[in-house]
Amino acid sequence: MTYREPRTSEYEVIEVSFPGSVEFVVLARFTAATIGARAGFDLDEIDDLRLAVDELSVSFGPLDGETSLRFEFFRDGDTVSVRCTREPAPGAPGESPPERDVINWQQARELSEQLLEELVTVHGREIANGRSVAWLKKQREAGKA
Repeated sequence: MTYREPRTSEYEVIEVSFPGSVEFVVLARFTAATIGARAGFDLDEIDDLRLAVDELSVSFGPLDGETSLRFEFFRDGDTVSVRCTREPAPGAPGESPPERDVINWQQARELSEQLLEELVTVHGREIANGRSVAWLKKQREAGKA
């Protein structure tokens, strides 16, 4: 019996959306681990990617169910990019805080920035189409297969 590497395309896109609640973040972490493995990341790099996805999730402030999170995972060869967008939850009561207030949620943002600096190749935040967006990119370390 011989083992063959699974055939995967060099470019993949996976989208995951869920209510902005802590118990659903595991879905994004699982997706990150899967796409990281498909990019050839080792176990430490996969753990770093999973932790970085956690940081993207909490960097928007409390996950109280009033919003939803939409993750887009992109794999291009040995590079994984993740984009997380905070959106109003369908049928959520009341109004969400203004996006500018959320993006300046200072304590979570500062801690997330420090952790992301250690975990990924590059990361950032922006407002796109009136929504808060946090993103990251992680490339497999040189010399690892």
